[in-house]
Amino acid sequence: RTDSTPFDTNTVEYVEFVSGRVIDLRRALDYLGTRPDIDASRIGFVGPSAGAQLGLILAAVEARYRAVVLVGAGLSRRNSRAHESADAVNFAPHIAMPKLIVQGTYDEDTPLKTAAEPLFKLLSEPKQLFTYEGSHVPSVELTLKITLPWLDRQLGPVKR
Repeated sequence: RTDSTPFDTNTVEYVEFVSGRVIDLRRALDYLGTRPDIDASRIGFVGPSAGAQLGLILAAVEARYRAVVLVGAGLSRRNSRAHESADAVNFAPHIAMPKLIVQGTYDEDTPLKTAAEPLFKLLSEPKQLFTYEGSHVPSVELTLKITLPWLDRQLGPVKR
């Protein structure tokens, strides 16, 4: 989709869009698995904002990810009408690998109390919720400061 018109989330078009994105990301994992310089047993997923929503579905159906970081994630009112086959709420409880939600206390898009915390309750263990003083998505510096040590604990430190 190349225009900025939002999808009606309860349409076949939306389901096909979400399915296509999930398939694309799974094919990327296929490719990474062919590379001798990549340890395919140590791949994590980091999704900010809309990428976090997609990550909820992707991580539930793709076991090759060993850890998942969702930045600015929550149960969205916008997607409350989403077709069940593309509604993240139906997938979230099935994510098995360790999960970290990074959430701003003043998130105007995905509020902590009404969107992020309800999602966190749906997720199975192991899981962690990290909050920071801020809005929807933190700076790159803060994101790295939070996520890199967590990913190192889950996947092991990066070897150079």
